[in-house]
Amino acid sequence: MKKAITNISIFILMTNNSNINVLANNTIENVKKEQIDLNFTTETTEVPKDKNGNPLTEKDLKIYNIIENTPIYTENPFIPITTENIKDENNTIIKSKNTIFEEGENYYINRIQFKNTLKDRYKVYIPIRGNKIEIRYVDPKTKKWVNTSNLANLKHSTLFIDTDTHSYIVSVPAVYKNNFANNTLTIERSKEQLLKITKKDGFYELVMTFPQDKNLIGEYWYMESINPLVNWNIASSFEQLLPHDLSQNRRWSYDGYYFLTPSSYKPSGKDVLFKHPSNYTGASFARYNQNKLSRNLGYIMTKTCIENQNSYGFWETGPMSEWLYKDFNITEGFYDTRFNTDFAINLLYAYKNYGDKEFLNSLIKYAEFFLSFADNEAYRTQNGGILAPDYSTYKKGQTEKTHVSLNHQLAEMNFLYELYSITNYQPYLELADKMLLGIEDTRNLWVLPDGNLRYALYYSKNTNKMEDYPYLTYNDLFYTKELLAKLFNKSNDTIEFLMASKKIWMDNNKITGYLK
Repeated sequence: MKKAITNISIFILMTNNSNINVLANNTIENVKKEQIDLNFTTETTEVPKDKNGNPLTEKDLKIYNIIENTPIYTENPFIPITTENIKDENNTIIKSKNTIFEEGENYYINRIQFKNTLKDRYKVYIPIRGNKIEIRYVDPKTKKWVNTSNLANLKHSTLFIDTDTHSYIVSVPAVYKNNFANNTLTIERSKEQLLKITKKDGFYELVMTFPQDKNLIGEYWYMESINPLVNWNIASSFEQLLPHDLSQNRRWSYDGYYFLTPSSYKPSGKDVLFKHPSNYTGASFARYNQNKLSRNLGYIMTKTCIENQNSYGFWETGPMSEWLYKDFNITEGFYDTRFNTDFAINLLYAYKNYGDKEFLNSLIKYAEFFLSFADNEAYRTQNGGILAPDYSTYKKGQTEKTHVSLNHQLAEMNFLYELYSITNYQPYLELADKMLLGIEDTRNLWVLPDGNLRYALYYSKNTNKMEDYPYLTYNDLFYTKELLAKLFNKSNDTIEFLMASKKIWMDNNKITGYLK
């Protein structure tokens, strides 16, 4: 329920005839005499509603109230306009999304399905505006940048195209099996062909082709801008984009970010990718916003991936992990706490950068799920601390709790501290503190004789062979240390102790790359 404040202004004007006119209108111009404001308050019942017009209840109403009390971090929210349509004609069914950005950039993604298998390949034509062209891409074999104007010297890679008038990023013409079982995507590399660019009168013509096969689908996406998408005079532009190649073992698709499946997953294989909960590339772009390309793609990829959040509030790992099934009876569609929390913390930064409340809604929904998960499935330590298991099928018949790895525990705790810092919602702080207490209660159990940290506690069967990462856990500890200092102006002896032990081990083993 909200209070509606109603303002009525009564203006008293003296006319030439000494008549007094009382006007209940606060927009009258040329007021000559005194203004008397009468304010009164009326109670009105405003029940928040969802996008379909249904009143919010219970969990959704709780999330709404948390969001209402969270400040906006951008004065002008970054909210582009996206339209989606399906075109059914001849032998094709084409799903399309088009996003128009406020500065004129256009993003397109298309998924093509074929009704019948035909001999001729389906062709797509994209005009590249301009009279001079420069093309950059990462060579799939050498993994080094190539800069060329030779249209016959292209490779099967994401292309960054700049002309004298426009700027583009263009995906490979992707071909996949028409089967996305368990949120996996299988690349049909032998059916993918290089795109071709030819010079025309006043523009260039880019041509992609796809096999017309009812068992396959074709996909492509690109962005067009009248302004440069990337400033190639800055060396960091190359460094930022190099790790995020989307043409080989990771792909950006119509419904999400796909990453090469581990060999222990089913299905798996050298060309089988799974829809990754962390959305590494999009999360990095959304968080750091180094240029127009990363700003726009970061928004699009984040916006797309939040739609994959399930009704519980987490993002499923689709394939089944053989070792998780063998050790813990965890089946497909499981909850990976690290992947999910990594995406959630980047959602937090995406909300700060873009001001889109859908991002905040998604991450609050996840946080509320995590509170419930920790309450139901966590281990309790001697002084009331909490250690959260790494994986779960969450209400799908799981029979055994998994281990607790230190890096997962720290990531979850750090996320809750960060979220508390922008929402001021006490339950997030309370759970984070209990998780820190859980680490304090088990402090000595984490340290191995050589100074390295134990990967996890509560090992079971095969998992006791796992070793800690070279420096990932140290970076998580470093992040915790910085958060405690920044948010609460305090330090923690256990965090310092674990960092010091890991640092000795890293130095002895000549490990570099950690945060300093």
